[in-house]
Amino acid sequence: MWPERAATARALLRAANGLGSRRAEALWGSVSARAGRWLRPRPRTWSSSGCERVVVIAPHPDDEAVGCAGTAIRHQQRGDAVHVAVVTDGSRSRALGLDRESMGRCREREARAAAARMGAHCHWLGLREGDWSEERGRAAIRRALTEIDPAVVYAPSAIDYHPEHCRVAGVLAAVLSESGFAPEVRLYAIQVPLTPLLINVIHDVSDLEDPIRTVLASYPSQRQTLANCSRLRRYAARFYGMGTQVEGFCAMPATLYCALHRRPQGRFRALGNRAWKDPLALGAGVLERLAWSRLAQANDRLRVVEASR
Repeated sequence: MWPERAATARALLRAANGLGSRRAEALWGSVSARAGRWLRPRPRTWSSSGCERVVVIAPHPDDEAVGCAGTAIRHQQRGDAVHVAVVTDGSRSRALGLDRESMGRCREREARAAAARMGAHCHWLGLREGDWSEERGRAAIRRALTEIDPAVVYAPSAIDYHPEHCRVAGVLAAVLSESGFAPEVRLYAIQVPLTPLLINVIHDVSDLEDPIRTVLASYPSQRQTLANCSRLRRYAARFYGMGTQVEGFCAMPATLYCALHRRPQGRFRALGNRAWKDPLALGAGVLERLAWSRLAQANDRLRVVEASR
């Protein structure tokens, strides 16, 4: 009797939490819409020539899906060559009760399935999560970039709370600095919002909701952690007054990406499983985002001056 009652109580609690979270998201979405109408931001709209080579650098299997699945799909639809380079094997995940070797194999299968559903080529670099050296990381990322020779790199950044995301971003910056590659780098958000302080490219992916959902479903082992990832797209859509889902990026030259990753690491907060505390993720690290924004604006002014000479 008591086990059944306890199970019923837990189910009711989960349902109440889910309902409360949806109401909290509706409230924050309304606040976002009002803020967007007041601030009137003017980022550029995403576009593609249809003949670009594009790579998404994913610290873990699923980060590419969280950050820019819709945009990767759109690149492929436009005729671009899309690649996903998955840096680590994600084997430290504790989902499903698998050991590290089994989890690594599971996540590789998932990453390849997700890439196929995006129409992308999967480059499995497969460094053992948490146990790789910077030298090995540089070598793996350098090989991938040399093979792909991308014009556009969708990249993680130090605007993040996760040490592995930040570490991959730092290694990518080092490779770009040393190698002479000069792509446009577009930062994408994984679970820490870039916020309008940094977003300067927006992409309405509302018509791709179903394909995005299919890509995310490629990661059944990460179902719990992926449950909240679409909230950033929905908040951005409300803020910019565009459809139902928007992916936002911070585009910059590779030289600026390298310079920004020589700064000390800031402190940030990720979205939680529920929407109650989402504004805290927007507020944490605001001073660091402002510093990045000022440096980016100074870089833009310098480029205008140099172009006019």
